[in-house]
Amino acid sequence: MASAFVDQISIVAFLGLLAWAAFSDFRTYLIPNSVSLGVALLYPAHVLASAAPVDWVGALVVAGCVLLVGFVMFAMRLAGGGDVKLLAAASLWAGPMQILPFLLLTTLAGGLLAAMTLNYLRYVRPWPSNVLAPDEAAALKLRGSVPYGIAIALGGLWLVVQMFAH
Repeated sequence: MASAFVDQISIVAFLGLLAWAAFSDFRTYLIPNSVSLGVALLYPAHVLASAAPVDWVGALVVAGCVLLVGFVMFAMRLAGGGDVKLLAAASLWAGPMQILPFLLLTTLAGGLLAAMTLNYLRYVRPWPSNVLAPDEAAALKLRGSVPYGIAIALGGLWLVVQMFAH
């Protein structure tokens, strides 16, 4: 009984951290390291308290692969560092059985978010505010940025629904 409660609390805390990451990314285009670290540190509580068996070794392999690919994307300036860290931490929760649907849903949400964000920046607010971009060079950089933490949070929400459904 107590184990199920701990598992449910860890899952809800995972969702809360994803919501925090999405909000932070939306407001500042930054995902705090503490959020990604919290998502990763909550995972052992889920593994130990889950009533169903969890393939934690497979989850570590999956998260390591996601981190490695994300690192390459970051080095090529195709992804932000906060996005890569959060995606790798959330991939722990997806594990080998849910990683493909999680990544597919996150990618689709990210594409939709990119279309909405870039259209918003182009037509509604041509330049990010001075709070986000203190100079013109930073504004130009932000103009092509997408707060991908929102898409990762949507993928994580799908994972939480799957966990509670089973």
